[in-house]
Amino acid sequence: MKIFLAASPHNSSTDEHSLLAIKSHIITSDPNNTLASNWSVGTYFCTWIGIKCSRKHLRVTWLDLSNMDLQGTIAKEIGNLSFLTYIDISSNSFSGVIPDEIGNLKRLRGLEMSYNQLIGEIPLSFGLLTNLEFLSIPGNYLSGHIPISLGNLSALTQLQLSNNSLSGSIPSSLGDLRALTSLDLSYNRLSGGIPLSLGQLSNLDTLFLISNSLDGIVFEDHFAKLEKLSWLTISSLKFKVKLDWVPPFQLQWLTLESCDIGGQFPQWVQMQKELLELEIVNCSISDTLSNSLYNYKNLLALDLSNNHIQGPIPNNISQMVPSLDILYLDQNNINGSLPDSLCEIKSLQVMDLSRNHLSGNLPGCLGNLHNLNAMKLSYNEISGVIPNSIGGAASSLQWLHLNNNNLTGKLPFSLKNCTKLKVVDIGDNMFSGNLPKWIGMLDLGVLRLRNNKFYGQIPLEVCQLLKLQILDLANNNLTGGIPNCFGNFSGMVVNPKLDNYHFATNYVGYWNLEGFNEVLKGVELEYSKTSRFVVNLDVSNNILVGEIPWELTRLSGLIGLNLSHNHLVGKIPERIGDMKSMESLDLSNNNLSGTIPSSLSDLSSISRLNLSYNNLSGKIPTGSQLQTLDYPSIYEGNPQLCGAPLTKKCEEASMVPSITDNHVAANEGDNIIDDKYGILSRSDRAGLHFKVPNPVLKETRQVVPVVDPALTLRCLSQINSKHSRI
Repeated sequence: MKIFLAASPHNSSTDEHSLLAIKSHIITSDPNNTLASNWSVGTYFCTWIGIKCSRKHLRVTWLDLSNMDLQGTIAKEIGNLSFLTYIDISSNSFSGVIPDEIGNLKRLRGLEMSYNQLIGEIPLSFGLLTNLEFLSIPGNYLSGHIPISLGNLSALTQLQLSNNSLSGSIPSSLGDLRALTSLDLSYNRLSGGIPLSLGQLSNLDTLFLISNSLDGIVFEDHFAKLEKLSWLTISSLKFKVKLDWVPPFQLQWLTLESCDIGGQFPQWVQMQKELLELEIVNCSISDTLSNSLYNYKNLLALDLSNNHIQGPIPNNISQMVPSLDILYLDQNNINGSLPDSLCEIKSLQVMDLSRNHLSGNLPGCLGNLHNLNAMKLSYNEISGVIPNSIGGAASSLQWLHLNNNNLTGKLPFSLKNCTKLKVVDIGDNMFSGNLPKWIGMLDLGVLRLRNNKFYGQIPLEVCQLLKLQILDLANNNLTGGIPNCFGNFSGMVVNPKLDNYHFATNYVGYWNLEGFNEVLKGVELEYSKTSRFVVNLDVSNNILVGEIPWELTRLSGLIGLNLSHNHLVGKIPERIGDMKSMESLDLSNNNLSGTIPSSLSDLSSISRLNLSYNNLSGKIPTGSQLQTLDYPSIYEGNPQLCGAPLTKKCEEASMVPSITDNHVAANEGDNIIDDKYGILSRSDRAGLHFKVPNPVLKETRQVVPVVDPALTLRCLSQINSKHSRI
């Protein structure tokens, strides 16, 4: 690859031609018509958008095309703009390789190319940009090694190469960049250890090396002269420092992930009294919190999750971390009860103590945490009831995770005051009573009550939760029918995979807090980063009766629907095929009858289907996706079904056609004539074709074709009986 590039005489005319060449390479998209309308020969190029020129030479010194939604490639003619001191093409969709010709720009001081779709390697010619102070190319698809020649950039203060696919080792030549204040190589595929030369960067303030494939040992010499270091992130390395090592720095932000730090909380970390954020995650700490947390008066965020921390939460934790906003202690071995001192940390916004061995009752003082946005205490051994005081956090609480504990009693009435709640997950406890009507006053995206002892009918007020994406009432003792108004859940109409839809439960704060367990496709999985794409309705394993409301077929964004193990009757809604996003459908173990609608074959995404143990009859529909579901167990327990994948073949004479959309009313659930005046129910009118005189309405209506004479006689008998009473 060339490093020394031929130069030619340049003037203002060269600049104009070079800019037009750059414009010509932006051929894919210029949605705002910015360059097309503004960069034209008829106007002076120094007045073009994104261009600045020097007053003395009238040459282009500044090129800023950032945040313009541009697509295309970077023209090599950019290397002819010899007076350029600054280039910013960040936050666009530029693709292709970075041209070597940028190495010609000897006056360049700032190069910002972040968040595009650039590929290939970092040009070796960048080593010629000896005046460069700022080099930023994160968020692309760059590969290959970091060029050793970057060590020549003696004026460089910031080097940001994160979020690419760079590989190989970190070149020791980067230790020659004595002016460097910020080095970000995180989220790449770098291997090997950290070169000792980085410890000589006496001006370094920020060092990000997290999320690579680094290995090796970290010694004191790696930090020898890093007196100004305030932000350090490292992962997957082994620390081998003396117990009495006193670091030359005082950090404000420290992140250690999956590092071997010796099992105990490091003494050198306890010396960092200026810390604002501390994350030591998955580092096998087996210490206690009392031995770990000293006097961190300024600490705002603490994450010690996924370790082996044991013992109770200290009774004086509010004195150890009095200013805390964020607390993650999940996935440890912490035991004991929640101390009242937690409630004294008034600034607390996020508290995640899930997946420990906490026991005892929830302290009544939790309602005093008026700034609390998220409380996650799931997967512990907490017992008792939810205290009424929880409503004291009404002004802020958005996430409430109490699932998988031993909680009992009813939902406290005070929860209705928490009108900002987006997620309520109290599944897998022993709550009982009726579902409260006031729950419809909330603004929920997730309501998960599965595996409790709730009973009674589902209140219609639940239908007011229009933004619901997950409604899980499975494994309770609910009775009555499935409300027709479930079809009004607009959050289940939008498919978040296809639409520009923002999940109602995104937590905005220091870090995103999302994730919960949900049964989908018959398996309970934990959804964390993909939780916004889960759209599920599960009322299985209850005592629900009646028919499946046809209104459910409006929920076109629904991915999972589970109505199994109830006492549902009637037909599968004919328009089931309108639920185009469906991946998992379970209607098994009910008393459903009639034929399987042919529209089922329209479910092109379905990968799990269970219609077993009903009273379904007729031929099993065929379709491209259905053909892949060739397990007979899907349909077992329906002796009147025939066709593949069952071994029972269909006889033409016994095949009953399913009702098509032309045979039903405009709304599938509407009766043909009001029951008050003696009409047929939906189950009675299947398979009929005759004219029914109504003496009250004085009109005749057409019904569906006759196919079953016995059914016809039974229905006529019902009609005559009802008319005789009018």
